[in-house]
Amino acid sequence: MTVAQDLQAFGQFNIDQAVASLWVFKKRPATGQMNPFTAVSVVMSDTLRDQLKTLASGYQASHTAYEEYSLLSQPGEGSFLAMASEQTLFPSLKGLIDQPLEECLVRSVKQLNNAAGYILRLRNGENIIYCVKKANSDWATRKKKGMMNIVFNGAGLDIVENPSFSISRSFDFFVVGGSVLMVNKSAFESVLNHKDTYEEAYAELKQEQGFAAAIADFAVFDTFIGRNATHLRRMAVIKARGYYQNPNYMAKLREINGLRNWGIQFDADGRIVATPETMSDILHVLLDHRLRSELSDNQYDVPSTTPVGH
Repeated sequence: MTVAQDLQAFGQFNIDQAVASLWVFKKRPATGQMNPFTAVSVVMSDTLRDQLKTLASGYQASHTAYEEYSLLSQPGEGSFLAMASEQTLFPSLKGLIDQPLEECLVRSVKQLNNAAGYILRLRNGENIIYCVKKANSDWATRKKKGMMNIVFNGAGLDIVENPSFSISRSFDFFVVGGSVLMVNKSAFESVLNHKDTYEEAYAELKQEQGFAAAIADFAVFDTFIGRNATHLRRMAVIKARGYYQNPNYMAKLREINGLRNWGIQFDADGRIVATPETMSDILHVLLDHRLRSELSDNQYDVPSTTPVGH
């Protein structure tokens, strides 16, 4: 099925009549053939089940469009970012939570501590929707040293022997058919390890002869980019677009840099000399995200570019 068909199926899915189950999952390093996830099922009260169903239903009404996922795209208001689930780690997670929940029931609170996230699995006949939420920092029952957990009870305070978990009133993404429909892109990338893909792309980029010919020294790049997800995404897009490999583009960059006084430095061989002060400018020009308006003659740094008239 296409993304459009999966989105339609999401909107038409009868959540009220669906059989619901709740799963809590953790991540572990993916080594060899080992599944990168573990998961346990959790019994829900009727109240919690109904609240989570109502929450999922809200997205059916509020999100009726989608855009294709790209490295720099962000979900628009009322729309999802979409990509094929097969391009993610979700099939590994799906294999765990499609098992009979009675066989996977949680047996100890330790199995819930420090979880990566939880999934509301909704089944209506042969159709299934997975509603996924990355766990927040409060998802742990481990008591803090030197602290007591208390709640307001009646007219006073009381100690809570079994501190509670916190469940957010939102989901980060849904999996319907063969599509992942994202509301929170960064949470999706964190849960399904897409940030690792960006780090690998950056490491590969530094090995490219063409990039080495355009950049004098990677030390400032490494310090500036670090493990910042946004910067890593930008470097992955720079690698995909490859403007740095075009001698005419790089010559034009040197010319316009001098004309507009951008302050980017170059060595005697025409390579970019990165400085902490100019790193943001360098990324924008390598992305071709520094534009000049023909109407106002102003210069702008833009988050993404869509060609006009194509």
